[in-house]
Amino acid sequence: MKPSFSFQYGGKPVTVDAAQSTWVIDDALQVTLCATQYRDFNACEWRLVFENHSDHDSAILSDIWDCDIVLPFPKNAPRPHPGLLRRAEDRQVIRMQGMVNGANYSCSDIVSAQEYSLHPEVLNLNKPRHFENIGGRSSDGTMPFFEVKSGGYSAMVAIGWTGNWKTVFTSLEDGIRVQTGLQNAQFYLKPGESLRTSSTLIMISEPGEDASNRFRRLIREHFSHLACTPATREGLLAFELWGGLPSAEMIHRLKQLHEHGIRFEDVWIDAGWYGQCTKCDDPFTGDWSRFTGEWTINPRVHPNQLQDVAKTANDIGMKLMLWIEAERACPSLPIPEQHPEWFLSCDTNKNKILYYGNEDAFQYMLDVISNYIKSLKLSCYRQDFNTNLTDFFRQNDEPNRVGITEINHITGMYRLWDELLKRFPGLIIDNCSSGGRRIDIETIRRSIPFFRSDYQCGFDANAEVIQTHNSSISRYLPFNGCTTKCKDLYSLRSSYSSSFGGAFYNAIFQSMTEEDFATARKACDEYRAIRHYLSKDFYNHGSIVFDDTSWAIWQFHDAEEGRGVILAFRRSQSPFERAEIILKGLAPQPLHYICHDDGTQFEAFSTIMLDLPEKRSSLLLEYGPPSFCDTPPKSSSANIC
Repeated sequence: MKPSFSFQYGGKPVTVDAAQSTWVIDDALQVTLCATQYRDFNACEWRLVFENHSDHDSAILSDIWDCDIVLPFPKNAPRPHPGLLRRAEDRQVIRMQGMVNGANYSCSDIVSAQEYSLHPEVLNLNKPRHFENIGGRSSDGTMPFFEVKSGGYSAMVAIGWTGNWKTVFTSLEDGIRVQTGLQNAQFYLKPGESLRTSSTLIMISEPGEDASNRFRRLIREHFSHLACTPATREGLLAFELWGGLPSAEMIHRLKQLHEHGIRFEDVWIDAGWYGQCTKCDDPFTGDWSRFTGEWTINPRVHPNQLQDVAKTANDIGMKLMLWIEAERACPSLPIPEQHPEWFLSCDTNKNKILYYGNEDAFQYMLDVISNYIKSLKLSCYRQDFNTNLTDFFRQNDEPNRVGITEINHITGMYRLWDELLKRFPGLIIDNCSSGGRRIDIETIRRSIPFFRSDYQCGFDANAEVIQTHNSSISRYLPFNGCTTKCKDLYSLRSSYSSSFGGAFYNAIFQSMTEEDFATARKACDEYRAIRHYLSKDFYNHGSIVFDDTSWAIWQFHDAEEGRGVILAFRRSQSPFERAEIILKGLAPQPLHYICHDDGTQFEAFSTIMLDLPEKRSSLLLEYGPPSFCDTPPKSSSANIC
């Protein structure tokens, strides 16, 4: 796998010697290719660095394709008639739907369930297929992850850019051309200027290989927060408290959890804790939102600056995670008024954007976040971001410098995160961004998309929409997160991912019964027991679409240990009481099963019948070789659960 790229300089195509990694185009332009091979996965990642070491401006760079490569895949046989339906052996690219318009969350489960859905697109000869994200956030509209397939071969193509990216796939006689880059990049470099553009990751799979699980392993081993930061935890196990709840109420609820034996690890303090709002104890009323950008703790709500909450959490074995929307600020607040030069403005958006291309602005936010991490001993910095960026970027570019504002801001965010992770080893960054709108290979190596969709914000979020999200995102990404505000076990289990959060007692108007506490304790305990499987290999045995008459069935499998877990859901309108599956990733052998619903154990082979007599019910089975559990099985029936 050899990286390749293309661009024009001064209006002319540039040709480079592929044997080199650094090229001096003229005295004002040096180009460096930074590439890493992952030979065990037949994969390569690369990015370009452009530098001007002269005392004058460079010529204009344009038509920059950070990846411009032809995959030498074999051509499929022609169709007998062009009007025939798509066939499995056609050359195709599978795209993943990104986030949809947030307004749909309150009115359309069908639309919301499209997030992370997979869509095969046929590649016809010499007819390019174009894809790009929207709004300046990398996974808004379309996810930057694609699977290219032809003649049994496949290539995973992933883009690393947290702003505006584009990609083109073209079927050629001798293969499939893949081009990726920034949507808007045409600029000259000033003297002494150095910048990077997007990164590209391509992994090739041969016929018969399990491409999706190879990619999950590649991400886990080389592109995850575990691989790329000093973090030691696979993910978060977080209990949400709305940030505007008074400290006394927060402490009361944490003590209730402890008294009922509910063992979360992180106390997730969400928005509403800051500024001078007069009512902020629930997310739907009050004036808390107009103080976004004023990062001082509200003394009326938290008279002890959250120190008493942090102490209570620490006393019961938990740490705080704090929500900050670092980049967006309401315009009338003190910092934007005192330092207008730190912020980007545009005529289509009333917000201000703290510009990381300004060194003073960068240092200000680095200090704000660092001080909270130190003073509150945070386990997690939860970064949100809730507006489109494209117009801010385009309206602030200098003439003949298209893309520079975006490049400086996005690389500034990477620099901010890298510095935080260096200063605070073990810190986890939760990358929210209106729920899942900044997911790409640059963010996943530094953070976890714990709140992968804002659909979870709803107090009546449909568990079957959440199941649909999980069934598709798990195809590619081993580390992601989900939560629910619902209290029933079906909803809680539907949210199990490598990170999991409980939001069932976070707002002022929510309450808990003894039955609710018991269900939460069961969910938390069983999640702790199985969480180590949830970033391993993933196999989907049920529906991948939003269909309330079907089952959702997930298998998470640890190939090294030969053990795993099955999560099965009979959906709300499913007429089927039973579903038979054949476990994948295993040689034919006897297996020992433990049912987490009633504690029963049994032995069976990898073909297993799942029984769920009740609609909208779930089943959790753990399995492994007969030696994986010292307790002897109580039954030999594979249908005991």
